[in-house]
Amino acid sequence: MDSHEFNRLLLLFPVVRTPDYSQADAQSSRQATSGVTSNEVAEWQDAWGEQETKTQDVFWGKLRSAAEQKVGSAGAEKFCDAFQKIYHKLVYEELSTEVIENYLNSS
Repeated sequence: MDSHEFNRLLLLFPVVRTPDYSQADAQSSRQATSGVTSNEVAEWQDAWGEQETKTQDVFWGKLRSAAEQKVGSAGAEKFCDAFQKIYHKLVYEELSTEVIENYLNSS
């Protein structure tokens, strides 16, 4: 799926972030929580890990259903695969918004 097609499909879905969201806000919230110990983080991750997995499964299912309604089964498959790749890069590799935009533009 090329970036133009992905962006066209992405426009079919509503924006989740507020218009005033910025990378600086995300950085300041990360710094505010940096005083948390690694043990506390591990305990929190253990407690929420299972619930998060269930929540993500529900999210991906709803995304796929919404995409199927808008672009059909084949288009939904391609869109969801591309969306998941970008999601995993953003969440697990903590890429900046600029890097993601460059990735979208180069795909």
